[in-house]
Amino acid sequence: MAAMLGIAELLVLKGYLKGKLPSAEVLDEVMYKAIAVGFLFFTIATILGAMWAADALGRLLELGPEGNRALIVWLNYAAWLHIRLVKGWRGAPLAWWAVIGVFVTSFAFLGVNMFLSGLHSYGGL
Repeated sequence: MAAMLGIAELLVLKGYLKGKLPSAEVLDEVMYKAIAVGFLFFTIATILGAMWAADALGRLLELGPEGNRALIVWLNYAAWLHIRLVKGWRGAPLAWWAVIGVFVTSFAFLGVNMFLSGLHSYGGL
């Protein structure tokens, strides 16, 4: 959702689809809220996953490919939120970051499982 909003914001900023979509400021605010809510749920899911691993495996997950991917995705969006809230960035830079963040997240959840070995690997493509 954040990537779609980022692309929409970039199109509005360039003048394409102006008048057909809400203003760039509105899209920016909706993108921020979508990332903030997603970040909250991802943080909760990561903590619950670590608790499940501790219970099911008898140890916390080590930072293998799965742990690294979760950390990279979490840090990506933590940095996005930090830059927006502390530095006050708005507009095109954060819209591009949101679009790139979807590719980072997609590779983290699909690419790691397909191309790297680990507990959740589905094959060495």
